[in-house]
Amino acid sequence: MCELLGLNFKYPVSASFSFRGFRHRSQNNAHGWGIARYDGAACQVFKEARKAEDSRLAEFIRDYEAFQSRIFIGHVRDATQGELNLANTHPFVRVFRGREIALAHNGTLKEAPMQEEELSYCQVGKTDSEGILCALLTTLERNQVALDDYSRIEEVLGEFNQGGTMNLLFSDGQTLYCYKDKKGHNGLQVVERAAPFQPVSLKDEDWKVDFKEEKEPDQHGYVIASHPLTKDEPWIDLPPGRLFAFQQGLLAFGDLGC
Repeated sequence: MCELLGLNFKYPVSASFSFRGFRHRSQNNAHGWGIARYDGAACQVFKEARKAEDSRLAEFIRDYEAFQSRIFIGHVRDATQGELNLANTHPFVRVFRGREIALAHNGTLKEAPMQEEELSYCQVGKTDSEGILCALLTTLERNQVALDDYSRIEEVLGEFNQGGTMNLLFSDGQTLYCYKDKKGHNGLQVVERAAPFQPVSLKDEDWKVDFKEEKEPDQHGYVIASHPLTKDEPWIDLPPGRLFAFQQGLLAFGDLGC
């Protein structure tokens, strides 16, 4: 099954450590990979319709410490809809209200939220995932829903979720939005990173980092993944059917119950 990765921090961070572990999840998701980062309202996306573990580009991003941002969205694909090509590879991006919205999806919607002729945003590929982005932005535009109207966005996503399984990460460069499937499909978990920082080890590779040596004392943020990436951190299993929003490394909407 596809897997998701999301990061939101107070200060820009390198995705190297999390992406190093996440890249191994392509063992069971070999049909494509992608990662998006933000610089203000602008989004930069790298993606390929190939296995991340076999990709020189993914290897470069893993090792490139200057590849930094406050917000990252990553995805490894196990195709259920659409051909194995770049057009069907996550994350997908559209311009909305002067900002680039990036979205990655895990799951399968058997019933599309909207028919193609109803959409204000056209699809390039043939996936339900890209359709979700186009339908979401169409709905927000037509109903004049603000991007900080979290309760209404949660309602919209809940309605979309009636058509199948749907875990989502999306962002406008200011906020990282995270929605977990109402039936808990494939999992979605989060870990908070804040001082006092401790050494942390990856689950998928023999690799350890001492964040105390790498992060500012007042750095704060969250990492989201379909399944925990590290051995020694208190990952929280998100409640199903709920939206969470993160801004500048803080929880802006939702209750993590901790």
